[in-house]
Amino acid sequence: MRLKILCALVGGLLASVSVLAPYGFGLRTEQTLTALVQLAEELWDIPIYTTAYHRGWWNATAETWLVLPPGTLETWRHTLPFLPPMTPASDHGLTLTHHILHGPLPFGARPSGVPSLRPVQTMLSSGLFPGAPGQARLGTPDAPLPLLQVHTTIGLFGGGQGHFAMPAFVQPPGPPEEATTVWEGLQGEVTVDAHGRHITGTVQAPGLALMWEDSRLALQHASAQVEVLTPRRQPARSTLTIRLGSLALTHRSAASASWAMTTASLQTTATTAHGLLQAHVTSQAHALRLGDGSYGPGTARLDIERLHLVALRDMLRGLHEASQDEPDMAAFWLRLVLSGDLAALLAGVVATSPALTLHELSLHTVDGDIRVKMQIHVDGSRLFPPGYLSQVLQTVEAEAAAEAPAAWVRAMVIAQVRRLIRAQSRFAALLPDSALNALAATMSDRQLHNLVEQGYLVLDGTTYKSQARYTQGQLLVQGKPVDLPIPGP
Repeated sequence: MRLKILCALVGGLLASVSVLAPYGFGLRTEQTLTALVQLAEELWDIPIYTTAYHRGWWNATAETWLVLPPGTLETWRHTLPFLPPMTPASDHGLTLTHHILHGPLPFGARPSGVPSLRPVQTMLSSGLFPGAPGQARLGTPDAPLPLLQVHTTIGLFGGGQGHFAMPAFVQPPGPPEEATTVWEGLQGEVTVDAHGRHITGTVQAPGLALMWEDSRLALQHASAQVEVLTPRRQPARSTLTIRLGSLALTHRSAASASWAMTTASLQTTATTAHGLLQAHVTSQAHALRLGDGSYGPGTARLDIERLHLVALRDMLRGLHEASQDEPDMAAFWLRLVLSGDLAALLAGVVATSPALTLHELSLHTVDGDIRVKMQIHVDGSRLFPPGYLSQVLQTVEAEAAAEAPAAWVRAMVIAQVRRLIRAQSRFAALLPDSALNALAATMSDRQLHNLVEQGYLVLDGTTYKSQARYTQGQLLVQGKPVDLPIPGP
């Protein structure tokens, strides 16, 4: 009898919890969504609002509005065919619609489609749509496809996991070989720990092809992995890895790609403390094709030190705002240089004395290896107000060293001279190719010989070598000064 009473009490307690808990979890979910909106607004630096939140006992719906500059969506519509025509009211942002199931045991299908008894705080199914909040979304015959679909599960004690996907499309609709854009879709996932200080994410994009006039750009098998750690009272750390199966530019009339890269990767490890970035970047490519030349493998190692991220963001934002409605970009840059505005924009970045070191860039050719090393350091203590571009350049110290096979250098110089002859002489079209090639070779050999005689270039066996240094506004090549035209006061 006592056992039956105990079981009844426990069953009643569990039933009460299962009925009452979803309401409490609904309150927590609303608080969590509000906090996430505030965090996204700070990270993305755009206005974001929760314009509607309708909370029920077991579930809820919400809408979040991301405000974008006017005209942005209309520009996107020319690339993304599933976007509906823009109206003045809808051309100012994106809306996230959320369908929310409250924990601890949500009544509804899990994002994976597999039933589970694992308790969670909430589950959200979200869709990103163009236009302002309040417009018809899913469930209507003419509803547009979402730009992005996201399924998020928030754990019982915080943290969570999200899966996202972007639909594939062909633009204009029809056979892929006749389309200007073929996008094979995108998918990925993001995981966040309970304190929001450890974030991991992955993205996969099977393929993208863009066609215009007589050219085709194709990307295959792209992926990215990212991890971000932001421990308390310690520098934030992050790693990013990007991999490409292939990237190629091909002319329709050509049998092979005029530019191509296969099996390439980029790895970045970064640390941020007090707004200053320290980063190490490594890139690799198995094979490269440039015109008729084949290269590879190639590698590069780069370090970035003391780069002020906020100052860099402000500089880029200032350049963007200053260039708005500027019809002549050449006149725009000249005005920035002569007025001192460019120096003012650079001042914040220069102040922290950033440095860039290219430890090695190497690329294999059929004639041998190309190798380049470079180091650039900026001494922010030398910059004094008001500051002009010439003064900013005085803060820069740089060194570079390069070597390349003599046969490869000669071939590149001959090709460049041949192009210049064709572009600058109307009589070049009358010359047969053999005569033009012989003329270009003679001129190139003379130029290379003069550079060696003058000491700007060193011929070491079958390799050309040279070193350059920039200090206190003066460029030195192999220790010999070279005049640079530097505009501005």
